[in-house]
Amino acid sequence: MNRPVSTKPGGDLSPPHERRDSPRRKTRFKAVIVFGHDRSTATCMVRDMSETGARLDVGPALDLPSRFHLIWTADRAVLEVEAVWRSPGEVGVAFRSRRATDGVVSAELAAVLRAWEQRLRTDAQALREPPRKPT
Repeated sequence: MNRPVSTKPGGDLSPPHERRDSPRRKTRFKAVIVFGHDRSTATCMVRDMSETGARLDVGPALDLPSRFHLIWTADRAVLEVEAVWRSPGEVGVAFRSRRATDGVVSAELAAVLRAWEQRLRTDAQALREPPRKPT
């Protein structure tokens, strides 16, 4: 396993999360990821975050591009994020921009919001359908 090599006097080898400019705090809430030209969507769990980034639990099968949008459903805000590290089932992201979802929005942000709204409708429909019996 490769460990970081310190260039500081005294050899500071503290874990990377302890060297961040902005400390992370543990969280446990859901967010929606919107990515790709086709505006695919996926849910994720935000495990911890700081003012500048977050650690997302995305599951093992999700292959994300380097830049994508993350929707905070509680704040109704859209963040453009960039993946800065990856491990199986997780991705660390840096926040690049934040946009409110109310008021005038760009064409790109409008497309992201339409994808999110479609995801909400699909999820709501799935909840209304009775479970299918095995045949």
